[in-house]
Amino acid sequence: MKFLLPPLALFCLASSAREGVTLRYAPEEGTVLQRTFVAEASYHLADMSASIDGEALDRPDELPDYRMGFEEHIAVTDTLRSVADGRPLELVRTFDELRQESTDSVGEEETESTLSSHLQGRSVTFRWDEDEERFMAEASDGEELDDGVAAWLAEDMDLRLVLPAEEVEVGDEWEIAPELYLAFMWPSGLLDFRAADAEEPSDDERSMSRQTIERIEGSGTARLEEVREEDGVRVAVLSVELEITTGSDSVLPALSEDDIERPEITIEVEIERTLAGTILWDLEHGHALSAEFECEASRLHTESWTITGENDEGEEIEAEVEQSRLLEGTIKYSATIERQ
Repeated sequence: MKFLLPPLALFCLASSAREGVTLRYAPEEGTVLQRTFVAEASYHLADMSASIDGEALDRPDELPDYRMGFEEHIAVTDTLRSVADGRPLELVRTFDELRQESTDSVGEEETESTLSSHLQGRSVTFRWDEDEERFMAEASDGEELDDGVAAWLAEDMDLRLVLPAEEVEVGDEWEIAPELYLAFMWPSGLLDFRAADAEEPSDDERSMSRQTIERIEGSGTARLEEVREEDGVRVAVLSVELEITTGSDSVLPALSEDDIERPEITIEVEIERTLAGTILWDLEHGHALSAEFECEASRLHTESWTITGENDEGEEIEAEVEQSRLLEGTIKYSATIERQ
C-alpha cells in the first residue's frame, strides 16, 4: 500500500533537509591565531608595442624571452584581545616572517633578488576607531612606528569580507566586495619591503602601491558548497570567484647628469586579475581556517615621453613617444590559520 503525503508535508520535509548556516566572525577573546600567507607568481612577456605621435612602429617578429617569477611568504601571530560586532576591537600582531623573492630572466641570463621588511620581529596593535570607522595601528613593542607605514597596515587577514549578511543554505550564492582580494595581494597591508642595502622608499615609490589599493574595482561571488567535519570541527566550504582591476600612475622626473639625458617620463600600470578558489570557515570558532586560490593575471606597463629635435629647416619639433609591455601569467595563493 502506498501513502501519499499532502503538499504541505512534502514542503516541510524538503525544508528540514536544507539546514540554515550562520557564517560569522566570532572567535573568543584571548584567542591566538597563527597565520601564514604564501603567493607564487610566474609571468612572461606576452606583447609589446611602440608608437610615435600615435603611429605604431613595427613590432619584432619574435618577442624577447622575458620571464619573471615571484614568491612572497608572510607569517604572523595574532592575539585577539577584544572581539565584538563581527570584528576584533583590539588585536596584537607579531610579524614572524616577512620575505619576498623574485627572479627576472631574459633568455639564459637570470637575476635573483630578495626583499625583507624592517617590521619582521616587531609587534603592532590594531584598535578599532568607532569615530573614524577604521582600524588604527601603533607599535606595541616599545619602538616607534613610522606614521606613513602605520597608516597603510591592514588588520583583516581573516577574510571576513567573504561572509554573507544573512544566514545561508548549501547552494546559496551571494555577492562579495572586490576588496577581499587585498588580503591576498597585500596581506596585512603595505609592509615596506626593501633590499638589504636599499634606503627607505620615497613617497613616490610608496605611492604606486597605495594607488593600487585605492583604485581596486571589480566584482565577486561566494557560494556555500557544503558543510563538513574536519578534525572534529564543523567547517563551511566556500567557493569564491573574483574579477579585479586596479593600477597606478607616476611621473619619473627629467634627468640631466653627467652623460645621462632623460626626459620626463609618465608611467601607467594597468592590472587585471581573475581568481577562483576555496575558503574553509570554522563554524565552531568563528574564523577562517584556510584558503587556496589560482589567479590569471596581466600587467600592462606603459611609458610615454616627449622628444625634441630639429627638422631639415632648422625648426624645433616635438614628438610624443609611447611604449608598452604586456606581462601575463598565473599566481597561486594559499593561506592557513591555526589556533595556538
